[in-house]
Amino acid sequence: MTKKEYQILFETHYSKMCRYAFAIVQDHDEAEDVVQTVFVDFWKKEDKESITANFENYLIRAVKFKCIDFQRKLVVKRKYEAEAIHEQSHTEEVEDNQDEMKQLLHKAISELPEKTKEVFMMSKLDGLSYKEIAESLEISPKTVENQMGRAFKHLREKLKKNPALMALLIFIFFG
Repeated sequence: MTKKEYQILFETHYSKMCRYAFAIVQDHDEAEDVVQTVFVDFWKKEDKESITANFENYLIRAVKFKCIDFQRKLVVKRKYEAEAIHEQSHTEEVEDNQDEMKQLLHKAISELPEKTKEVFMMSKLDGLSYKEIAESLEISPKTVENQMGRAFKHLREKLKKNPALMALLIFIFFG
């Protein structure tokens, strides 16, 4: 098939195939893309001569199947887009919830008596042992243990209404 023959086939059938594709995909740009793809695929085909006798039937079938393929891909694309939107909103919701919980936790810690808060922070943020804290503050290890007990009792009281906060407390300080 010559380029001129191909061009005549294209000009003869292009508009009709675009209308046919549009009836299936309901989008003018996608319909044109489908038809252009079919024509390009036909041009690349090695055995064109056997098709040219019944070219319109070949085009109708090829366009129909390309449209079906397009619709399948569109369904999958929409599914993944919907999942991505859901996942993003869920992630943002979780992050907002975590920020709120961290604020509540920090508020509960800030309400600790000064010495208790100091001992608690040295233990949990600085990672010091009770013995190291006792030496640093020049107090007995038993006093450190008592201060930590007070700190946990206070935090349990403040956070008992929110089990998720208790879990966060355990995760942050013991995880």
